Amino acid sequence: MSTGAPASAHVPARLEVLPALDGLRGVAAALVVLTHASFLTGVGTTGGLVGHLLARGDFGVSIFFALSGFLLHRGLAHHLEHTGRVDALGYAARRFARVVPAYWLALAAVVVATRPDVGDTVLHALGLHIYVPDAVIASFGQSWSIATEISFYAVLPLAVVLLERLRRGRPSQPLTVLVAALVVTSLLPLLTGPAEFGEDLLLERWLPWRAPHFLLGMVCAEALRVPGHPVARGLTRLARDPVGCLAVAAAAYLASTTPLAGSLTLDPAHGVALLLRTGLATVVAAGLLVPLTLGPPSGLSRMLSRPTARWLGVVSYGVFLWHLPVLTAVYAVTGAEFFRGGLLPLLAVGLPVSLLLGFLSHQLVEVPGSRLTSRLLAHRRQRRERDERDEHDPQRPLEERRTQAPG
Repeated sequence: MSTGAPASAHVPARLEVLPALDGLRGVAAALVVLTHASFLTGVGTTGGLVGHLLARGDFGVSIFFALSGFLLHRGLAHHLEHTGRVDALGYAARRFARVVPAYWLALAAVVVATRPDVGDTVLHALGLHIYVPDAVIASFGQSWSIATEISFYAVLPLAVVLLERLRRGRPSQPLTVLVAALVVTSLLPLLTGPAEFGEDLLLERWLPWRAPHFLLGMVCAEALRVPGHPVARGLTRLARDPVGCLAVAAAAYLASTTPLAGSLTLDPAHGVALLLRTGLATVVAAGLLVPLTLGPPSGLSRMLSRPTARWLGVVSYGVFLWHLPVLTAVYAVTGAEFFRGGLLPLLAVGLPVSLLLGFLSHQLVEVPGSRLTSRLLAHRRQRRERDERDEHDPQRPLEERRTQAPG
């Protein structure tokens, strides 16, 4: 996949690492764990304001999506700018290694323990379960967001290439297009009718309805490239006031706990309620992401860059995959009743186990898979560069080519 720009055989320099984003990923994972614990114990609806705040922790998923939008768009656009091409195969291989093996392992454990319908298992394994009305595995319910994330992975390379073509005529145009797309997709909930969980398709889980959160991250990435754009200047001004950003995010989060944003349970929202919930989730994610990506170092970025916070972010994907099976297993082992309270005991048992499994998932599955993929891609890149040299210098002696061949 290429824009026709002059290609370079050199790998572009690495982008600046933003350690605070690891910590933000840990915050997102914590919110997701808390929302499921509050739901299982019933605290989300019976625990007053604190319970309502915990129940709306599903906004952690929106933060995850915004982080993906920022990091992946920034990486692909940077590579395209420096090489003139998008390595779609390499990108797909890295995404697969990072996400799928750990996901399949957790799914396999759930399938062995709960023995769901074979069809539902296959749909979950393929990441297609959000497109079938009743494909639900109760103790793996958080996996819907993996299917949404995979659909974003699939369309992003094409989006980056198209935006790069727009950039040729006017460098600031991609940011304008992304902001317009964010606004338009934020209005999609108005086209959504009522639905029953487990019976109807939940459009709110499909990529177009979740696009505002991914697009938020992409907007932040583009703002770094065209700092003179009015939107970039506005976001940069906001980013210089992290306390103000946090205050706005907190106000939006609090507003989301009211009936205006729909139910605090699994009941799907639609229409205006879904519009408000989506919009408020976007504001919350923006209040956290903007100062960390576009602002100067701050107390917020330093706090989220601390080793403990970063470690939680590093193992967050494994925690995300394992926490709900662990929490439901606690009920199965203890014989406790769902929705009867006991939030703190549930977290006291379930959280350490989830952290342990998240750590093991990272060390034994995610890291080895990513390293193996990197080695294979490096070998592929070396072979391609060698073939290009041979093509441009056909007179090179055959023996010289053999001695320079890797392996």
